[in-house]
Amino acid sequence: MNPQQEDEKKDDDGTPTLLLFDLDGTLYDHACGYEQEIHSNIFQFMVEMSGGKFNTITTVEEAQRVWQPMFDKYNLTKRALIAEGYVFDSKYYDTFVRKGADKYFKKDDQLREFLESFPSQMKKVIFTNAPESSANEILNLLGVDDLFDHVLGTDFLEYGSICKPDPKAFTKVMNYLNVSASEYHRVCYFEDSFKNLKAGKNLGFRTVFITSETLENEGKSKQELEEENFDAILHKNVNMRLRSQLPVLWKE
Repeated sequence: MNPQQEDEKKDDDGTPTLLLFDLDGTLYDHACGYEQEIHSNIFQFMVEMSGGKFNTITTVEEAQRVWQPMFDKYNLTKRALIAEGYVFDSKYYDTFVRKGADKYFKKDDQLREFLESFPSQMKKVIFTNAPESSANEILNLLGVDDLFDHVLGTDFLEYGSICKPDPKAFTKVMNYLNVSASEYHRVCYFEDSFKNLKAGKNLGFRTVFITSETLENEGKSKQELEEENFDAILHKNVNMRLRSQLPVLWKE
């Protein structure tokens, strides 16, 4: 091995260089109530819209019944509605469904301390199935919007095309960030969705699972979570307890 190869091997010690964060249920606790608000808004939107397939939905209960199998199939409500032939204004949907964030969020000094604790050379990127406009609003309310290099959401992924956990969505993000497949082991991915995180693990990412009701909603058990052997598990949201589980993230 020549000196250059030795240097390259030394440089590629597996230390993460990219921190990839989900937003909802990862940077904040689901229990704050905002996720319930979103779902309530979705069902109300489906009831209030008229024309075409929306005409068959006249109650919240009917909206819930129609929604569940669509969400299970497409992993994203807006994508599901488009794919199933519901016609509506995209921007109006985003505004209607993701409204009210200011009632649930305020500056989170502990979150900021956590995000600022990592070595400065590590990139921090939000990768969410939410619209960028909503993600940026929440990050601003939490007081951490200036700490992320990129916010990549459904505008970037193009509604009706792909979303998490589709591997193509991850590949598109990695290509945009100029991360080659040979460097995927240097990505650390934070997520509260079991199926989304498993997709990242299958690509070779380090993985941090954030426990919440999402696990049960996806039909997964605690035993399945333990058997998956994600690199770390945190309760409710990202926090400094991670340092004892993955000290490599703080390696300079």
